[in-house]
Amino acid sequence: MRIAERGVAYPVSQWRRDFDNGLDLSRNELVHPRAEEIASAIYAATPPKLFSRYPARMESILGLAEYFHVPADRLVLTPGSDAALRLICTYYNRRTEGEGLLILQDPNYVAWESTANILGLRLNRITADPGNLAEQDHRLLRAARESTGALIAVSVPNGPLGGVLSSDYIDELATVARDRGHILVLDSCYQAFHGPVAEQFARAGGSTIVVQSMSKSHGLAGARISILCGDPSLIDELDAGPLEHAVASTSVLATRMAIEYHDMFEEIWREIRLVRGRTMDRLREWGFDPVPSGGNFVSVPLGTEERAANCTARLIESGYRIKNLADVPSLAGYVRFAITDEQTNNAFLSVLRDVLPVPTDPSGGVLATESS
Repeated sequence: MRIAERGVAYPVSQWRRDFDNGLDLSRNELVHPRAEEIASAIYAATPPKLFSRYPARMESILGLAEYFHVPADRLVLTPGSDAALRLICTYYNRRTEGEGLLILQDPNYVAWESTANILGLRLNRITADPGNLAEQDHRLLRAARESTGALIAVSVPNGPLGGVLSSDYIDELATVARDRGHILVLDSCYQAFHGPVAEQFARAGGSTIVVQSMSKSHGLAGARISILCGDPSLIDELDAGPLEHAVASTSVLATRMAIEYHDMFEEIWREIRLVRGRTMDRLREWGFDPVPSGGNFVSVPLGTEERAANCTARLIESGYRIKNLADVPSLAGYVRFAITDEQTNNAFLSVLRDVLPVPTDPSGGVLATESS
């Protein structure tokens, strides 16, 4: 059996070897043995006839509405958060007749900027200094106060950096958005690794939309399903588009079954939060300064792009893939890796310690610590 990839016949056995070669910690997927157990149970319970039937969305929407403690008329499903963000941007572009402004917390999910470029939206990036995240928060609020009718996009916790906006700050930003006629979008796909999984849904309504993917939190990255939550009148406008109907029957069922394992997921999220804290402590002991993170990952400055590239290359040789953030201008010289269960994470850290460069001080000089 062969798979056609970019027009070339590709053996399934080779495809499997390529993707099973080592542990991939570069994409922040949910890597945990209990998550694999849940996925296996969902797969085993999926009836084959589902592949030949169109999705039945309403039962799943009702279940998700109960799960996230919101009325069902506030939800719409999309095939992943990329589609959700495109749907929002397209709606906003129509509403502003091509004259809209996207105020973007930067760095952020790449789909925001790519969609803005396609639609011709003006873009105001509010770029973070990883060493002074509070300063970005002030500039973001100022940009919101000094404009009207914009689309404001933030992620809570932030991907790819990891920082978390405080509840008071989000409430203040939502108030400014309401008063200045903005649409505020809270992307909370990493929320489960920071606090209650449904926390941001309570803020949906009025001028605030919440987007929450099931990819990271519930291990459904391959299912490509995301939830949009907002004011019913706005959801009606968004639900009029065709994208939500592209959510596959199998993805809809997988989501409905995944939320039945909430207690097991809670244990997984709790462990990842604990392991994340211990990992950051160890990195500090080694002389590094990881960025505060509310996600299932940690971002670490290594000093230069060359150091980051060398670290990622040496890890690949040892069977681990991590993310070199060189493609994010403000994070050149940083690497990022997903946090897993404690046993797997400890095995990774023992390898990471051997390939990390000598730490540097903020001025770029080498610190007097043990070389590795």
